[in-house]
Amino acid sequence: MRQIVFEESLNGITIDRIIRDYEYNMPTKHFHDEYEVYYLLEGERYYFIEHQTYLVKKGSLVFVNRGQIHKTGLAGTSYHDRILIELKEEPFASFFSFFGDLSLKDFFSKHYGVLELEEKDQRRIERLLTSISTEIQNKSIGFEISVMMKLAKLLIFSMRCKADTNTFIPATTATTAKHRKVDEVASYIVNNCTNPISLDALSKHFFVSKCYLSRIFKEVTGFTVNEYINIHRVQKAQYLLLYSESNISEISAQLGFESITYFERVFKKYTESSPLKYRKQNRKEIQPIRTKKAEPVE
Repeated sequence: MRQIVFEESLNGITIDRIIRDYEYNMPTKHFHDEYEVYYLLEGERYYFIEHQTYLVKKGSLVFVNRGQIHKTGLAGTSYHDRILIELKEEPFASFFSFFGDLSLKDFFSKHYGVLELEEKDQRRIERLLTSISTEIQNKSIGFEISVMMKLAKLLIFSMRCKADTNTFIPATTATTAKHRKVDEVASYIVNNCTNPISLDALSKHFFVSKCYLSRIFKEVTGFTVNEYINIHRVQKAQYLLLYSESNISEISAQLGFESITYFERVFKKYTESSPLKYRKQNRKEIQPIRTKKAEPVE
């Protein structure tokens, strides 16, 4: 069973609530340019984000940054009820810029992951998320500003929850052998992706067979090991293209690509742009950093 409770969209935002009662796993190869907010009303789900698998329980908020690899999967029974919001950078970044300590980019960079809520706060967030959908659906006077204010309220509430050491509940991570192994391998790749890495080398390093590692890695992350390596290399390449003076050939070599041709092909696959075009389009308002060695993107 798949039941759409509501599904609304506005310039820069989509929100929907879907109930599923069948074995559902997110499509593979999932990452995108929108910020994502996920709230689980009922059920349990595994949620892989970047290099960590969380066990998401009823009453949990999940925040996913732009470009982060993420995938949900079955945990326990198949029934689950969730609300999902996807946000584009604009118009929200410009609206939030009027508030000195509120930035979409900063919030999702610092606070991505899972926030488990107390029961009293669960009801508060459920009402807030439902009211966002209602505002978009009814389109009453001032509804766009109202939606932005409600989103700001959601982000501020979440930051305060994480800052309150007396009530903050640490996120629950997955404890199955499969998820722990994938998390270990994913973390290793993130930290070593510029070095020569292969499925064969990883299987030996982590004492598992290539076949087993290949299978569980794609089950949990949605990507093959090689795809995951290349995505993180491309993300580092994006940083270097914007903030270093290295040329394309030098960046290709720094990131461990076999050749500049292969680098350009992989880069275009994931960004729909050549490295040179990406640099020209995105450095227009960025001053080159000449006095400081470029650091890789985390």
